[in-house]
Amino acid sequence: MTLLLLLLAWSQAFAGTLTVEVLDVGQGDAILIRTPAGKSILIDAGTGRPDVVPMLEARGLTALDLVVATHAHADHIGGMDEVLEALPVRVYGDQGLPHTTTTYSHVMGLVEQKGIQYLTLRQGRVFKLDDGIRLEVLGPQEPLLLNTRSDLNANSVVTRLVHGKNCFLFTGDSEEPTEHRLIADQIGSCAVLKVAHHGSDHSTTVPWLAEVKPQIALISVGARNRYGHPDDAALARLETAGADIYRTDRMGTLRVLSDGKTVRVEEVDERALSGAGGGLAAVGVRASVPSGAVASGIVAPLPERPVALRAVAPEAVPAPLARAVEDAGGSLSGAGFIAINRATIEELQVLPGIGPAKAAAIVRHRETHGAFGSLADLDAVAGIGPATIEKLDGQVSFAP
Repeated sequence: MTLLLLLLAWSQAFAGTLTVEVLDVGQGDAILIRTPAGKSILIDAGTGRPDVVPMLEARGLTALDLVVATHAHADHIGGMDEVLEALPVRVYGDQGLPHTTTTYSHVMGLVEQKGIQYLTLRQGRVFKLDDGIRLEVLGPQEPLLLNTRSDLNANSVVTRLVHGKNCFLFTGDSEEPTEHRLIADQIGSCAVLKVAHHGSDHSTTVPWLAEVKPQIALISVGARNRYGHPDDAALARLETAGADIYRTDRMGTLRVLSDGKTVRVEEVDERALSGAGGGLAAVGVRASVPSGAVASGIVAPLPERPVALRAVAPEAVPAPLARAVEDAGGSLSGAGFIAINRATIEELQVLPGIGPAKAAAIVRHRETHGAFGSLADLDAVAGIGPATIEKLDGQVSFAP
């Protein structure tokens, strides 16, 4: 009877369908994740040509719970401003490395202007979604990789999505140094791999594929792009590793459906989808993988990966982000507070209406005049007025 109950609980926990779509944005990246309970996560936003927004709207999306920018290059955040303008976003996270471009400055300005909660993503951050689904940040990690071929690429935000026995790995534009670090962390195998850097030869190394053992390789790449992506050598390595390869330049948007036990790949007809009112319009099933063939899905039990997935201590996570991260009980809906008398400049920036300048002003005022005792005390901080204070009500605590 106990075994039967456990089996029933397992089947109910992963009864819903998780959808992962590699959107056809040409020579760029944009990945949409939708959970069974309706949470929506966007990883990158393409180049802005074509615009990601119509694709999101065609799927009936009116808001995004989490947006992740893997790094600040234009082929990953070029369309991010359109997304931020068009849809409410609850949490925005990136690698924390600034870029000199106007594209990056404009995007970060919108994050601050719209009061979106901001988080610098580092290894160990875990987002609990629903149906037992977890989005785990595997990289970048401290210390950051420096003096590489491209530090922005090498320190891309790398995430792992786990749904029951199924595992998805999203790698941004990671390169060989990134892969070496993750191999050292023994991240284990993962059945579905979003191939790094559009299939460039600067990544997808033999040791990496030996560690990850992907069965499905998804490549986001533009047709006849001037970089020659995907590289023939990288494709050969994937084929030798036994991965089935799917490319947006040949198939358009790629959709992977997971029920927690099996995954299947579909091509998507964007034109039909636009006329379907947000329905799931697919051209056809390209592959179906049973759970027994998904390498080991999550592969190693989480406790055996203390470096890559160390527990997130309460003090390490800005508390309003508890709405999105593990120490808040889990989902994108819990309460939490920033301890304003202890928070760092980075942690303060997750608060609504607080950008880098205001966060620095709060810390300076605190160091000069002592601890804040109430919201009213914040009125004395340069740049903070009644409108900002109103937004902070219920978001901060005044513990010494």
